[in-house]
Amino acid sequence: MILEAYSLIRPSAMTMGHTPSETYYTGSDIKFPFQYEGFNWLPLLPPHWIYALVGMLALAGLMMALGFWYRVSAATVFLIWAYLFLVESTRTYWQSYYYVELLFTFLLLWMPAARRYSVDAWLARDQDSPRTVPYWTVLLLRGQLVVMYFYGGVAKLNADWLLDAAPLRWNLTEAHVTAQFKPYLTAAQLGVVNSLLHDPWLAYLLCYAGALFDLSIGRLLVVRRTRVFAMILMVIFHATNHFVIYDNIDWLPLVGVTTALIFLDPDWPERWWSWLRRPSVAKPDWGWFTAGAIVFPVVGAALGWKSKASAPPPERKAQCHLGHCSAPFVVVWLVWQALMPARHYLIPGDGRFTYEGLSFSWRLKADDHRALGAQLFLGDTTITSRDEAGRTGINWDRWHGDRVVYRNVTPGRINWAQLPEIMVLLEPVVGERIIYNPLAGSSALLTEAEADDRVRSIWQELYGRQPKAIRPTAPLSQVLDSVSAALKIGGQNPEAAKLAELASRMMRLDQNEPGLQPAVLILRDVRAALNELRDRDKSGEMNRSLRLIAPFALERESHHPVPFLLIEDPQLADDESRKDSGRVDRHAWKAGPHTREGTGPGEVHAGGDPLVIYTSNLRADAREMLPQACIFDSQDKPEQPAYIRWNCLKDLTVSKFNHISNQAFYLRRYARRVASLWEQEYGRRPAVHASTAVSLNGRPFQQLVDPDADLASVPVTWFRHNPWIRDLETPRIPREALAGTPAD
Repeated sequence: MILEAYSLIRPSAMTMGHTPSETYYTGSDIKFPFQYEGFNWLPLLPPHWIYALVGMLALAGLMMALGFWYRVSAATVFLIWAYLFLVESTRTYWQSYYYVELLFTFLLLWMPAARRYSVDAWLARDQDSPRTVPYWTVLLLRGQLVVMYFYGGVAKLNADWLLDAAPLRWNLTEAHVTAQFKPYLTAAQLGVVNSLLHDPWLAYLLCYAGALFDLSIGRLLVVRRTRVFAMILMVIFHATNHFVIYDNIDWLPLVGVTTALIFLDPDWPERWWSWLRRPSVAKPDWGWFTAGAIVFPVVGAALGWKSKASAPPPERKAQCHLGHCSAPFVVVWLVWQALMPARHYLIPGDGRFTYEGLSFSWRLKADDHRALGAQLFLGDTTITSRDEAGRTGINWDRWHGDRVVYRNVTPGRINWAQLPEIMVLLEPVVGERIIYNPLAGSSALLTEAEADDRVRSIWQELYGRQPKAIRPTAPLSQVLDSVSAALKIGGQNPEAAKLAELASRMMRLDQNEPGLQPAVLILRDVRAALNELRDRDKSGEMNRSLRLIAPFALERESHHPVPFLLIEDPQLADDESRKDSGRVDRHAWKAGPHTREGTGPGEVHAGGDPLVIYTSNLRADAREMLPQACIFDSQDKPEQPAYIRWNCLKDLTVSKFNHISNQAFYLRRYARRVASLWEQEYGRRPAVHASTAVSLNGRPFQQLVDPDADLASVPVTWFRHNPWIRDLETPRIPREALAGTPAD
């Protein structure tokens, strides 16, 4: 628990390089916690109190380990860990070993664990106090571990794990698996290691070995003949997980190895100390030694040594009196722990996808879930409604936000001829821009000079003035080269080289050069690099350069030979927006014939014409670029009515957003929060619908919940199937998915 306290304040791979305390408890972007059901009354304490609790956890853990004021320190450890566990379930729900630690700190609270090797025992050395513990305490802890490992094995008894070696086969191909060997191996040796780790047969071997280990390790630890063998397997199992397969399981291997020591006879520390003073190796049972070495090469030889029983303690039986409640408590606890993880088998559907009855069922790392990201849509008929003719009406007088419609387009399939000449675009990295579209309406292609004259004429007509600047946009690779050159002049050589390499990849991609990464991966790297540089740029010069990127080029829109022009007019900039973001002032913008589509969504607007902003999938950029609630429609689907979309990322941390996208019960809880926030502002409770697609172990993405269900009002049941949750539609992983990775 001291190490857990330390882990909360150190950067971790589990939290993408951030500290867990920032990600889950103290971050400035945290607005509310996801407590466990039944513990909604627990408040999330202010950051300084969280850090105080972490410090107390470390101190109490040290006192508990030393056996100093054991009962007080054990109670402190349990209460603090229980609070951190319960107040933010998105941190602890997926990590089985946090649950193990919670159970053990609770059980140890009631046990006289400080009777022998402790400061308390040393201080009471002159008293006639018991120096042993009742057997039920050891039995209970052993039983808890047997249940945990057994159900960890049961979780692996499915076609994905045993027949397809998924998701382990993909874990072995991740970069961190071989990165740790690079300093110690030559290129040829590293190639051999890579080929071995990426061989599906190794994944199958580890899958079957892992399932067999979990199912049998409890019995192997209980039986004296196999106990030494089991301890060696325990070390190998957890070392393989920690040093080869996973880089984000923190202290689980240490927890696994150290808790297994409870299966040794309780006087093992004294035996170990005696052995260190006089080391010797007992003669093995050669029959078991030979048979074990043959059946289980090398490690099986440990079967030749049988764990010896301890001598009975010379204490009065009265000192080991069994309390009236002890036996019933042990029985009830173990029966409860043995039955609870199996409850999801009684609920129709695949619990791995629906998560119905899956809580606390010991499934750590057994499955891989990927989500495309949840979208929430609000139904408020006082703002958006449809008339008898099927037209969508938007009542801007009842809308509390800006008078803006965000119109979705699909890069690569944009029909520019249907879009207006003067339009506002909203894109990742570059933000909002006013663009002249030379392909609007007429098929005649203008030269750059003709397009410039056309813009000046339109601007004079709309605003009675000329724009400050009109600049042609450029292909993405050209802008990257330009920014790279500027970085090199400024002495930022590593960043310049990285952008130059990305520019080269983009140019080769435009030329359809074979053998390159998929376009989606290259563009992902480009966006990440540009976002990082932009965030570090204090002068704003970087953003001014990026605004010259051709429309939607960062999302693979084709390059057009005609000049799209960037229009710069400081009088249209929103003074409250971030510096150089280019956000258009909603009140200064003027609509006219040149800013309207010839065809498109036919909404009826009450209260004035809105500003139409054309955008696509903003992903994480939506956090800053979109308001909390906004009205969307689609250029590709003009028949689709306009809808109110809730910007989840403005209210949620990235971690919480990932959780609501993957798990239906989290999504429902958040939908209820959204409905309550809307009701507080508008005085009426809306319907909240959601769309989120999830892939289980590489299967095709499918909808997790019924998009027609009002998640703000649907009931939830914990012991039956909830009809608003979709069941898994693809029983087996498709063969083509196994040939790639879940990311593909």
